[in-house]
Amino acid sequence: MNTVFLAYLILISLGIAWRFIPGVPSPLIMRNAISSLVIQILLPLLTISVIAKAPMTDAIWQIPVTAIFVTIGCLLITWLVYAGLRKTFLNTMSDETLGSLIIGSTWCNATYLGLPIISGIFGEEFSFIPVLYDVLALTPLLWTVGVFTAGYYRGDKKSHGERIRESMMRILRLPPVYAVIIGLSLKYSSLQVPEMILYVSEIAGKAVPPIMMISVGMALTLPKWKSLLILIPGSIIRLFIAPILASVCIVFFGIHGTIGEALIIESGMPTMVLTLALIDMYELDAEILSHLIAFTTISSFITLQFHLLS
Repeated sequence: MNTVFLAYLILISLGIAWRFIPGVPSPLIMRNAISSLVIQILLPLLTISVIAKAPMTDAIWQIPVTAIFVTIGCLLITWLVYAGLRKTFLNTMSDETLGSLIIGSTWCNATYLGLPIISGIFGEEFSFIPVLYDVLALTPLLWTVGVFTAGYYRGDKKSHGERIRESMMRILRLPPVYAVIIGLSLKYSSLQVPEMILYVSEIAGKAVPPIMMISVGMALTLPKWKSLLILIPGSIIRLFIAPILASVCIVFFGIHGTIGEALIIESGMPTMVLTLALIDMYELDAEILSHLIAFTTISSFITLQFHLLS
């Protein structure tokens, strides 16, 4: 377990070190290129492979339902906490900062960090957990509920119909969504997946974790001391409250064994890097969000081991 965390910490450090190498493209350019490569090619291939080989159990629907419960729960709790703090100790907080903190505390890094860690700790046969968690719940929620949240705190004047239309178009343009449909269709049909497709998918799957971890490192910007106070409530919600909410679903659904353990770890992942794209799009507080990503990512290497041992 410690070897897995140490290996991924080194890969994240390499991503941080990238910005100090002279003459190379900027971390932003590299992150955008890596994200496009992963979302458009590597992740869809990996998704087809892991879904086609996933066990035919109730976990297929229990995982995304758990992710939805955890995400909506974190959204409501974060809004209540920061809205309360804004009326008392943090009364100078802007709408843009509040919106960024709510979104950053709600959505976890299910794929970029979750996929490598889940497969590294529990084995590649459990890679379907972060894939289902993200593609069938987190990402659709980000481009629907997240869009509405960002628009609200930006003072966006678009109608609900326009927002829904834009959100649906974004979701329909995501290749991993179609990869899940293809994977489930192959799984529940009599069609046999060609060995060559599985082989190519497995090769692509092995490339995903290291470049994802390096990309996470490229996104990190260390928070200033004065911003740490404002990050602590959101970090607690993201790293501790979210796994507790997942535990409620695990008990309710009667999920046992490794899948239940992996769901707790998955729910306790740090802030999703992809939320930066949404925050930039709506011109919210990208600086505070990047600090939250850095703080929760660094802290998660301690908190995730705590969840594993508890």
